[in-house]
Amino acid sequence: MKIIKNRKLAGAVALAAMVNTLPALAAEPDALTAAQLQQRIAELQAQVDALAARPVEIENPEPAKASPFGDTEIQIGGYVKLDSIFSDYSDGSAATAGVGEDFLVPSTIPIGGEGGDVHYNAHAKSTRLFFKSATELGAGSVNTHIEIDAMAGAQGDERISNSYAQRLRHAYVNWNIDGDRSLLAGQSWSTFFNVGALPEGLDFVGPVGTIFERQPQIRYTQGLGSGSLQFAAENPATTLYNSTENPYDDNSRPDLVLRYNNNIGDLNYSIASMSRELAYDRADASSESEQGYAISLSGKWQLGRDDLRFMYSYGNALGRYLGLNSYRAGIIDPLDGSIDLIDQHGGYVALRHFWSEQWRSNLVLSATAADNPASVADTTPSAYQSLHLNLMYSPVPKMTLGGEYIFASKEVENASGQLADDEGDMQRMQLSVKYVF
Repeated sequence: MKIIKNRKLAGAVALAAMVNTLPALAAEPDALTAAQLQQRIAELQAQVDALAARPVEIENPEPAKASPFGDTEIQIGGYVKLDSIFSDYSDGSAATAGVGEDFLVPSTIPIGGEGGDVHYNAHAKSTRLFFKSATELGAGSVNTHIEIDAMAGAQGDERISNSYAQRLRHAYVNWNIDGDRSLLAGQSWSTFFNVGALPEGLDFVGPVGTIFERQPQIRYTQGLGSGSLQFAAENPATTLYNSTENPYDDNSRPDLVLRYNNNIGDLNYSIASMSRELAYDRADASSESEQGYAISLSGKWQLGRDDLRFMYSYGNALGRYLGLNSYRAGIIDPLDGSIDLIDQHGGYVALRHFWSEQWRSNLVLSATAADNPASVADTTPSAYQSLHLNLMYSPVPKMTLGGEYIFASKEVENASGQLADDEGDMQRMQLSVKYVF
């Protein structure tokens, strides 16, 4: 029971009691004198005053049921996407690896064969699902993000059910300490990669010249003036030519990334630098390591509703970070086992234009190159180029129907001149339906 010490409420209860008594008064004989009636009213008034002076006892209401997640907000979302892809290769009937049929993987463009017929492939592997949580704490807030899809997975085939195993994309916790500081731990986009500058397209990744990497890391972000400074230690892996493994997992320290983000008017930009170790340790007890670097400048310039996006990266340790491991970062010298790092660079420029509220297009031009030493094999890639042109239509919010034309080419070193063909290209038409939920 709960005691309510409220005179207004008690008075209301007393008044109700008085009202309930009135029918009894009405039932008294007509012979009731005025003096008796006055006395009866006085008695009732005394009862009302007595009730108003007493606390009223009422039962506790049913307590509100607490959220099963407490103070944590849960969000579930993602998208469903179907890709229908027609590919035509100048030097082969299909990509050199199956993943190159699902999206553009530059290194899988075939060279040195006979061109085949157009190859058709359809899949829904890029369909994505994520789970997010946000919890407000006394000291900032804590957010988590878990995300999966079925892209680039080898478990599954097209014979009966087209079933494919889910793979982990993101899994991290991000502690927003205050408005200027945050700490992220888990698997997410590399700090060296400015995701906001990636062009909009139907292909799963896009231009050959983009940085593209997700990996485990710990990242600290600090506000600095109107921008922010990020420092991260990320999971290492070494890719080398003349090696028995790809990649080597013999690094003694993480990849270190420092990145600055800011804006000037309608231009948002990022400048990132990376220092990382390239190392190997063979079963024959031979081992070697070398320290390399890379830098990347990227951004997005808003032009009214349209925008211009760009990225340019350079360094002798780009390797797997550039264009889906288009190149390896270095080569093992066959004479003394030392590691010779390879200078590489690449980038893109992308223009997005809105024709109307529902129609838009993207034009993306991209290229990369590697300054390979003379000791590499003739089949070692030396350059890639790509062009993407698409038209997208959104008839209702969160739905996109579109078509994208892709042209991509690959060149190999062929230093000896013994290869009859040292370049191959791919033309692709991709049609997609996507709905975000």
